[in-house]
Amino acid sequence: MRGSWRGNSKPRVFGWFEEKLDSGPQDWKEYTAALLIFCTALFAFGFLVLVLQPWMPMNPDGKWMLAPSTIFHSAISFMTNTNLQHYSGDQHLSNFSQIFFILTNMFLSAAVGFCALTAIIRAFRGEKLVGNFFVDMWRVVVYMFVPASFIIGVIFLQQGAPMTFDTFARVSTLESPSTQQTIVVGPVARWNDQDARDQRRRFLRDELGASVRKPNRISNFVNTMR
Repeated sequence: MRGSWRGNSKPRVFGWFEEKLDSGPQDWKEYTAALLIFCTALFAFGFLVLVLQPWMPMNPDGKWMLAPSTIFHSAISFMTNTNLQHYSGDQHLSNFSQIFFILTNMFLSAAVGFCALTAIIRAFRGEKLVGNFFVDMWRVVVYMFVPASFIIGVIFLQQGAPMTFDTFARVSTLESPSTQQTIVVGPVARWNDQDARDQRRRFLRDELGASVRKPNRISNFVNTMR
């Protein structure tokens, strides 16, 4: 982790992107300004995604737009890292909103907090230049969060957690007479690994009791340990 944070172990293929992001060392004022500008852009993007939900793809159920106050609250909650959720993911958000608003912010919002803490530590050590915000963001997301999320996500996927763009599946029960049951699905396997970022955003309304999220003992153990 230490080497990844400093960029010592970066793959060559990512070197070009990091060089383009690196505008040079920043003092605390420049670092703070970059952080606030990034968070403002993140807020605007998230707000726009939720407002346009009815007209975006991956919305076969025709989910409508949330109340403006709920949209503002959801976007500002990610921006400030307060982790509040006043909506039910599978009931109120389309897969497009879940992926491009919730999942995106689960990475970026958590990374912003990570970068802010790191800059504060550098300042406490007496460093006048506290790093470069955009380079720090790149390293946290690409070298730390993405690899960890990929590994955990593959484990959940292999253990049977759903990973699909479908919103529901209709199955017949085993009882006699058999009845039809609707099970909410979606990119659930991808959601499981995101909790490692301490962003407790529920994809399903009954998240903790949903067997599709933790289909067996192994997935339940991994979910508990992380």
